[in-house]
Amino acid sequence: MDTKWPLVAGTYQVGDPMGPIAVCALTSERLVGPLVGLPGVAIAGIVYTANLGISRIITNITANPSIRFLLICGRDSPIFKPGQSLAALAERGIDNDRRIVGAEGYEPVLTTTAPDQVHQFRRQVEVLDWGGEEDVEALKTQIGALFARSPGAYKAEANSSSQETTTEHFAAIRPGGIREPLLYDPKGYFVISLDREKGEIILRHYLPSHTPAHEMRGRGATSMLLGLLREGLVTQLSHAGYLGEELAKAQTALQFGLGYDQDRPLRQAESTIKNAQETPMKQDLADSPATETPPKMPTIQLPMTLKEFQTKAQGSKADIVITVTGLLKPNTLSGTMLESSEAEPFNAFHRTQQEVEVDWDASTRVIMGVASEIEQGALLRISGLVDEKGTIHADAVVILTKVARIL
Repeated sequence: MDTKWPLVAGTYQVGDPMGPIAVCALTSERLVGPLVGLPGVAIAGIVYTANLGISRIITNITANPSIRFLLICGRDSPIFKPGQSLAALAERGIDNDRRIVGAEGYEPVLTTTAPDQVHQFRRQVEVLDWGGEEDVEALKTQIGALFARSPGAYKAEANSSSQETTTEHFAAIRPGGIREPLLYDPKGYFVISLDREKGEIILRHYLPSHTPAHEMRGRGATSMLLGLLREGLVTQLSHAGYLGEELAKAQTALQFGLGYDQDRPLRQAESTIKNAQETPMKQDLADSPATETPPKMPTIQLPMTLKEFQTKAQGSKADIVITVTGLLKPNTLSGTMLESSEAEPFNAFHRTQQEVEVDWDASTRVIMGVASEIEQGALLRISGLVDEKGTIHADAVVILTKVARIL
């Protein structure tokens, strides 16, 4: 047996590594603790999927020749059906596409498991399908009977001198990167707070002009973020990731009574830190819905008006919205300047008669899109210095094509 056994991580507990029994409690996690300590149980855990979950069970079991029985028990997932799929695997194996024959679960394909590993698994262990059984005493009796008839450690077949194995390999990537400034999200920004009395997260949406727009109340981060995406209120992937993180923090704060302030780490609530005798009447102001102060949001600048652009001196910074009218040469374009509408200053624009020329290079940041979207008819927000010929040398280009329109 590999000295580092189990080889792959999972939701399991290890009992006696030399025991002959592995227990798969399916989704009934409460069974793991009472069963893993029984004589003869090497490992007990749960599984949710009929692909990666089963692959990892096979890897860990075939790495330990002492394991000769796999007892399936507990409640099966009605969607993924790993229990039914495990039983089908033991009975019928896999086909040429590594799909479990007869499995009814979702995507029961063992992509990361070699056929030789599957073959050894089916010969090494006897699978007992007690799916649905959650009676601990009945399971203890069954485990005792299995322990009593253990056949001893599995011996590999004499003709399998070099068994094929498959393991998961991942390309390493490092965390970090540049998040687009939130001021470039034309749909606006969000302020998150808690209503502890009702046990709800409050998410308020403001337009870029700081005008109140929408309010959402909920208890779960996932459903709230999906609601924002459904309504089309988030246009940047980085903004969506930020909101997911903040909503998850808010949900955690509600569940565990922690203090929450947007853009700050979670903390122990002040009321649990202070001695109650010292401040018997003090309420944790940071957690009180009536006194929460929304975090200071960045000021969002409107694009320049035509008059502002025309009065800019050479060598100064321009920040304008254009529609592309021509691609003059690589990394150079011509466009017509647009002015914001009063009703929707970040999303709707009027044409002007001002023609501009823009160039950019590898150092130019492209936000809310990719450089290939800089094409005829594209709507762009351009930021950069104006030279003596009136050409704008862009240091940032925001792709607005999918989120803005020309009136």
